[in-house]
Amino acid sequence: MSYRALYRVWRSQRFEDLVGQEYVTRTLQNAIVEQQLSHAYLFSGPRGTGKTSAAKIFAKAVNCENGPAAEPCNQCEICRQITDGSSMDVFEMDAASNRGVDEIRDLRDKVKYAPTEARYKVYIIDEVHMLTTEAFNALLKTLEEPPPHVIFILATTEPHKLLPTIISRCQRFSFRRISFEVIVKRLQLICETNQIRYEDQALFTLARTADGGMRDALSLLDQTIAFGGEVLTEEVVRSVLGIVSKETMYQLIQGIHERNPSLILQLLDQLSAEGNEPDRILYDLVYTCRDLLLIQTAPKVAKLQGAEQNGPTAELAMKVTTAQLQVILDSLLQDQPHLKHVSNPRIFLEMSLLRAMNECVSSDRDFRPPSQEIQLLHQKIEQLEKIVERLAQPSHDQSQVVVNRESLPAEVAPRPSLSKPTIQKGKKLSPQLLAKISPKALQRIQQSWSDILNKVRNERVTVHAWLVNGEPVAATDQMVILAFKTEIHCETTERQPNRGIIEQVISQTLQHTYQIQTVMWSDWELVQSDEQQKSSSEMVEDRVVSKRQESPNQMGSARDSAILDQAITIFGKDLVQIKKD
Repeated sequence: MSYRALYRVWRSQRFEDLVGQEYVTRTLQNAIVEQQLSHAYLFSGPRGTGKTSAAKIFAKAVNCENGPAAEPCNQCEICRQITDGSSMDVFEMDAASNRGVDEIRDLRDKVKYAPTEARYKVYIIDEVHMLTTEAFNALLKTLEEPPPHVIFILATTEPHKLLPTIISRCQRFSFRRISFEVIVKRLQLICETNQIRYEDQALFTLARTADGGMRDALSLLDQTIAFGGEVLTEEVVRSVLGIVSKETMYQLIQGIHERNPSLILQLLDQLSAEGNEPDRILYDLVYTCRDLLLIQTAPKVAKLQGAEQNGPTAELAMKVTTAQLQVILDSLLQDQPHLKHVSNPRIFLEMSLLRAMNECVSSDRDFRPPSQEIQLLHQKIEQLEKIVERLAQPSHDQSQVVVNRESLPAEVAPRPSLSKPTIQKGKKLSPQLLAKISPKALQRIQQSWSDILNKVRNERVTVHAWLVNGEPVAATDQMVILAFKTEIHCETTERQPNRGIIEQVISQTLQHTYQIQTVMWSDWELVQSDEQQKSSSEMVEDRVVSKRQESPNQMGSARDSAILDQAITIFGKDLVQIKKD
């Protein structure tokens, strides 16, 4: 007997063998037992998830000589004919090669005839989304009101391409991707049945590559068994599938972590010489970073997904921080869709890894554990409460303040601080920079700020996410001052290459060279308060000087009036009493 592929040998023949689609099989079984059959069903879902197998099992269950039953017997003549594909009452039609209106008209003409042996005539139309619009229209009426002895089962991987009028006439069942654990268990059963020795990591690699498709997993297993014989190792699987070794992936990530471009380019050159495609390298690198991230954040999930948690994997997971892995993954995932559309994928891959290296967070910074973060927040809250209590305590008795004209000073003294904290300027803003601030320059920046944000988003989404927290508050002819509400956004915007991207976009938008200067909103408010206080003080001094130039009597009267105004401002109108001699 000729050899048969594993996915044909192990094709499900009963509902209980259809793994990973429990809700679909249970619903269909209940409908068969209770005799509540619909005239049309729509099976949609990814490839290799059991749509066609479920359709054939359903056809056997409704036509079984010992049924209708929840499970076909697979022993009677009708069940064997449907399994072999020789039944005259079950028609399998490939819509990809029979997509015209003529084929559907022929089907419509044959529907009216009664079945020859079985109870129902079952039409299984695979890849139904390939039918033309005319063919769909020819099928509409028959699909809506077929003869009582006919059941239609439509199968497709792209249900969004079907006409809404077709979908509304069917009971729809969505087949899901088969889970990683279910595929691994199925592969283990097949290997043990065929007496094939295997390594767990080899099956994990096959299941991950299958990406939720059981048929793909069986085809890959068939291919690796043909290459490796009776022993299935991880090395054999990687060689057959063209997957880059884990050691090389770890070296690439370590090169990104250590900011070693020479090591990265050398490894890429070695992989290219071995015949590895750039898209495969990037794909494996993304999944390696994901495994490390799962080991750090969700070890139980990593174990279920078959990720190694010892040896070199554990060592690298201890070196590279969670923040660094997030930045690397974000950069690689942004570049992955563009790899297929460039003329030189190898150079694009090299630039992608070097870009990820430049954006990688430095190794001396990491997110604190949640418990340590909470402790730090409690400490800051306690410090703030102490400061508030100290500021709330009066420095002297303010129950009543008596002001005597004779006791008033000859000149207006500076306004007391009343236990207010001393105002300090932002550390990054020098007096020379503040003196050069131009309202016109700021207005120009603000008018173009929305365009600048859009261009930064197009240039790099991550930089836009940091920059959107800031706002231009001042500008000079060569500098733009950006105020931020959170410290992490302020610091990250200052860091290269984020700073360079922002300055380049601003300069291109305004056709003038600009640099950026970041500051926290709290520091900027202190700077503004300080400037306003200086301006007010200068106005008072100018007023005193002008009064001194008047006559002595007028000067004294004006001086007394100014002192009274300032006393009322400081202590309040209710606390000030005026005594005259």
